[in-house]
Amino acid sequence: MTMSSKLAEISRKVRKTFLLGMFFVYMLLLCSCTDSPLDPDKPVTLTMWHVYGAQARSPMNILIDRFNQTVGKKQGIIINVTSVSSTWNIHDELVASAREEPGSEELPDLFTCYPKTLAIIGNSRVLDWKKYFSEEELQNYVPAFLEEGMMDGALYGFPFAKSTNLLYVNDTLFEPFSRETGISYADLSTLEGVFRASARYYEWSGGKSFFMYDDWMHYAILNSESLGEPFFEKENIRWDNPALLKLWRPLAKASVNGQLWLNPGYNSTVMMMGEVVCGVGSSAAVLYYNDTLTLKDNSTLPLRLTILPDPRFEGAKRLDIQRGSSLYARASTPKKEYAAAVFCKWLTSPEINFSLAVQGGYMPVQKEAFQRLKQAEYADFSHDRYKQAYKVLLSLYETSTFVSVPAFENYGELERQFGAALRDVLSSYRGTRYSGEGDPESVVRASLTQMKKRLAVPFQ
Repeated sequence: MTMSSKLAEISRKVRKTFLLGMFFVYMLLLCSCTDSPLDPDKPVTLTMWHVYGAQARSPMNILIDRFNQTVGKKQGIIINVTSVSSTWNIHDELVASAREEPGSEELPDLFTCYPKTLAIIGNSRVLDWKKYFSEEELQNYVPAFLEEGMMDGALYGFPFAKSTNLLYVNDTLFEPFSRETGISYADLSTLEGVFRASARYYEWSGGKSFFMYDDWMHYAILNSESLGEPFFEKENIRWDNPALLKLWRPLAKASVNGQLWLNPGYNSTVMMMGEVVCGVGSSAAVLYYNDTLTLKDNSTLPLRLTILPDPRFEGAKRLDIQRGSSLYARASTPKKEYAAAVFCKWLTSPEINFSLAVQGGYMPVQKEAFQRLKQAEYADFSHDRYKQAYKVLLSLYETSTFVSVPAFENYGELERQFGAALRDVLSSYRGTRYSGEGDPESVVRASLTQMKKRLAVPFQ
């Protein structure tokens, strides 16, 4: 299925679920807007920046168009999307706007970002959504998702679509390897099993990488904390963390022996090139997989996926990362703030929220939408891989504890630097014989020392 056909299918699904829920949503909005300062004859325009699909007909843009044509038109609200970019770009652009740097644009009325961005912008310029949501309304949302947007008792970031990390396995490459070696999908349920499989695949394939991880900071945070050790102390990495050696040792061994992919890039792209067999990435990455595997010689094979939970070490507590930016509104006039709240309530209503979530690999934020997800039939999903992804997501929702990344001011830059440092440091040791000869721990400790030195530079 091509990207254009995917987006056409997304559009069809969104229209179907939109019409089913529109009357209900509109009536709710009318009931809650009896004191509305809006005037349909003099509509207010809200500018918006978001990161949900760089395509012109992204799932988010499709929904915004529908809002403008229906509820927005009736109440006098126009949402004008003026920027669709990546998570990192929108972070930099918002920070530049908040600081009024030369050449930057004015801070938009609505924007999506992570708490790490708000930590730099400051909350004085951002709307507290509690001003327009009652406690009774907030009880309809998943508490852990709301909590991420809280600061000092105020709700600045409103959740509308959350994701987590999943393990994507390229069946086309894995199954021949599995048949000949006995390594099974069950082996990929723990990190010990993944690293054993990586070593075996390297031998079996004649020196190819088996595994990759999109965000190595997530690997470090989750596996440290799942072993009972906080990864950070205040805003600093705990280099004396006793769990650090446990999670670093197999990573260093596999990396220097060429068993892991250490080049930059997302697993969805690298796996479709046949460079690795499996990788951990966002559940939202399910949108970007094609049905074809294109090898270096330009030959193609069908791409089939199996989707599994992000593996943990044996005996570790089940923790999973909570990903996905939240919706923020600039503190403004009563009219603009009210309009922002109308849009936020519409976007997070059960029907609309479910529609957005299932087409993009996200978890809905409304409890009612989650209940519907449990009852969803195959017809609700545009591809079998979506069905697989949601089976795993539902299991994690019921059995795992979701944790957010830290929100301190320099976290975003630290996350970026950590991944680059890890790839550089471990790549520099590639080819070093990590074996029983001599002291194999020297590679582990030397590479950790190099990481500490690289990340000791103050962030600006």
